Amino acid sequence: MIETMVGRSARPDQTNGHEPFRTETATDRVPAAMLPSIISVCNFKGGAGKSTIAVNLACALHRATGKAGVLVDADRQATAATWAKAGLLPVKTVTRLLHEAKPEERYPGMLWVTHIKGLAASNPFVVIDLPPGLQYSIAAVTTVSDLIVIPVNPSGIDFHSTSGFIALIQKSRELRRSDRPACVIVPNRLDRRTTIAHKLSLYEQFGEPIAPAIGMRTAFAYAFDHGQWVGDYAPGSAAHREIDRLAQLVLDGACDTGG
Repeated sequence: MIETMVGRSARPDQTNGHEPFRTETATDRVPAAMLPSIISVCNFKGGAGKSTIAVNLACALHRATGKAGVLVDADRQATAATWAKAGLLPVKTVTRLLHEAKPEERYPGMLWVTHIKGLAASNPFVVIDLPPGLQYSIAAVTTVSDLIVIPVNPSGIDFHSTSGFIALIQKSRELRRSDRPACVIVPNRLDRRTTIAHKLSLYEQFGEPIAPAIGMRTAFAYAFDHGQWVGDYAPGSAAHREIDRLAQLVLDGACDTGG
């Protein structure tokens, strides 16, 4: 969960030290493909940055398409719901918690799936911020999702955890005899002072599309503190541009596995 800090006034990442960045956003481009109806942001491991990406991706997609999507907080930690409390996000936020199922449950999370499908039927798109640590309920996520966005921090522990999650997604495709759910790996919280090329090559092991990297940006934490998405809090910043690139990847259909 993002730690709340108060008393901030500066807006980091908004300039390059000389001139303000030109605000070039996904709204400057025309979406080239159909927007996935249900987008889940998920990983087995906690602390991967799921809430930050879910909130900002939902807002970026809204700004890029003009469509009034909905952000779903499915995590009992309620980071997304807390982010939205100020009422400044451009998307509606609702809470639909997904709890871990018991091993003996035959259809884990199916009531939750019904709720999510209901939201998708009445909204242009749904972005879900999911809890970590799901095991038996993960079938509900792979069943309902058109696209699963997986933030992965550059550490061996995160890579190990993600490998198991990717295997479940690929197994779900086999059982459904479908290319759904599509999946994209998001290299997250990369430190630009390190060797980025080497770290990015580590993400290729998953055999899934890889999004442009998102750096370790303080602008995201400041945006949370102010109840805004980064595109409103720090327009044109590096953090804003990185989220917009992820949104455009989704809109372009570049996450599809084909088939």
